[in-house]
Amino acid sequence: MKNIILHELQQFLYGLRLPIALGVVLLMFAVSSVTYIGEYGESVKKYRELTANQEQLLRDRAGNATNVATGSREYRLPPRNSGFISDCGESNIPNTFVYTAFHYFRFGTNLSRENPMLMPSERINWGFIMTVLFSFLAIIFSFDAVSGEKERRTLALCLSNPVKRSHILLAKFIAVNVLLTVCALVGILLALLLIRMLAPSVIFTAKTFSEIGLFLLFVVFFTGSMSAIGLFSSVMSRNSSISLLLSVSLWLVFMIAVPNFAQTLGMMAWPVEKVNVMQTKINEKYNEIEAGFPDGKWRSSGNEPFLPQHEIRANMRMAFEKNNADFWGEHYAAQFRQLENTRRWTWISPLAVFEYGTEALLDGGYLRLHRNCNDLQNFKIQYLQWFKDVDAKDAESPHWYNPWEDYSTTKKAVSYEEIPQFAERRATIAERLAETLKYLGVMLAYMGIMLMLTVIRFERYDVR
Repeated sequence: MKNIILHELQQFLYGLRLPIALGVVLLMFAVSSVTYIGEYGESVKKYRELTANQEQLLRDRAGNATNVATGSREYRLPPRNSGFISDCGESNIPNTFVYTAFHYFRFGTNLSRENPMLMPSERINWGFIMTVLFSFLAIIFSFDAVSGEKERRTLALCLSNPVKRSHILLAKFIAVNVLLTVCALVGILLALLLIRMLAPSVIFTAKTFSEIGLFLLFVVFFTGSMSAIGLFSSVMSRNSSISLLLSVSLWLVFMIAVPNFAQTLGMMAWPVEKVNVMQTKINEKYNEIEAGFPDGKWRSSGNEPFLPQHEIRANMRMAFEKNNADFWGEHYAAQFRQLENTRRWTWISPLAVFEYGTEALLDGGYLRLHRNCNDLQNFKIQYLQWFKDVDAKDAESPHWYNPWEDYSTTKKAVSYEEIPQFAERRATIAERLAETLKYLGVMLAYMGIMLMLTVIRFERYDVR
């Protein structure tokens, strides 16, 4: 096996495929690094500006506790410094949350789009390079591993020696993956060097290097799955032209057909209403709620906190707020269900499994969004309780909670430092690995099944 592996690597070194592939790999990694530097710098700048503006806005509102509770606040997820590995589709996923003490409002969504989380990412990063380029290279380096040798009439000569067919196949499989791993390492080292030289503000920590190492390990299993497809195509064909056609066809099915079919199926099987349709329903319900309250419900007086109409007004406003919460809560739940159900259909594609595993490993994308949605809901409960505690201390307040106005709750000042602040909770490496293991298991199962089928077919392969 050792001699066969060395022979295979030598053949690659003497051929044109390796230098061409390595050149493309280095170019793609260089482009991804330069692209990341510009995008990351802009993301950090916007994040800092928003954070500073929100802090100043909150300090200005601190003079009136009710304004603090009812005024909308924005929280933007901080840019991940591992974005050069993969953006995990975050270019399409909302990253800013708008909330008050009374309700977590919503995140921005295109009015004409039912679910932005279903849209594929178009960012060039390591994940994109692996998904598109390395999956294709795995096919290119393995499609003629058997059929090509049959055409050159070297396969029969090789099998004339006392060596098992399964060993020959395994050696070819190992050689392809060693080559791809080396190409990935060279590209990663180039990318890190460029980022370090051109963007010294990007800090590489021990956590960053652990992410890179785990990502590379995941890449090995991914390229193994794709090269297994190439070997399978090779033993299913009598010549390299047919095996190339079969390999590329399978690659296109997993790369394009499966994700697009699953997306279409998801939109049909688990439909999500557009934002403008949702808003129309909210307004219709709004009118029903308003009609159910007595006359004088809109009367108010800033100088008379105990005005009876203020209680009616507060109750009506709370009913409006609950209406918003119910509709938008169901809307987001439908989006999450649609995405999760759609993803299950794409698990037959190793490319999709690799993307989901990378997302779990880097704690990004949909998993990050969903966790922060849940955490923000819990924070909102604490935030509202803080405001109620502040309001309860004011004897001049009637304690009629109005989520939009300060007519019937305290107007006392509060200290900025005592106002609850939401902060993202990041998953630990152990938590990420636990989530990643299921995708790794699927990848290993896929690779094992393809190799088993390939070995079974190769045992009956006519080498003449």
